[in-house]
Amino acid sequence: MAQTFARKRRKLQRKIRAMGIPHKILTVTGIILGFLIAAFLGFGAARMFGTKVIVDGDAMTPAIETNAAVRVNRLIYKVSRPRRMDIIVFNMGQNNMNRYYVRRVVGLPGETVRIADGVIYIDDEPLEYKFNTEYIENAGRASEEITLGSDEYFVIGDNYNHCEDSRNAAVGNISTDQIVGKAG
Repeated sequence: MAQTFARKRRKLQRKIRAMGIPHKILTVTGIILGFLIAAFLGFGAARMFGTKVIVDGDAMTPAIETNAAVRVNRLIYKVSRPRRMDIIVFNMGQNNMNRYYVRRVVGLPGETVRIADGVIYIDDEPLEYKFNTEYIENAGRASEEITLGSDEYFVIGDNYNHCEDSRNAAVGNISTDQIVGKAG
């Protein structure tokens, strides 16, 4: 196999020399062709594995400001699962496929989430949430225990007193198939 490739390469080099094309032109052409191939592959990889979304609103302030462009790693959750405190990008179901939300994962599959006295509890243990130290004013549906299914996550915005997240019935628990990727 290697000998066949080397033989074909030598044959191609002889044909190019026979055409009488100056070496400098071949070198420049090779560099330009290499650059174009690299750019094409890079663009393709970016489209396949990552994308960019513009954050609309202050739900993740101060971690992510309003109108900030956020890169989304679409590949990471194909090979692993979201972890606690990951910032994820998700959609709100089939009717809102082009509307993405950015929130932080606090509850993982199989866990029980509850918010009481302004504190998030995971399986009855207080969660250390260092992204916002304000008192959570509205526990929403998390005022009662919420047990997450085997493919569900509980998400919350860092600016939790001014956003919609899993505490709101319209958002609810986020299923694995709603997750677009990890914000980075």
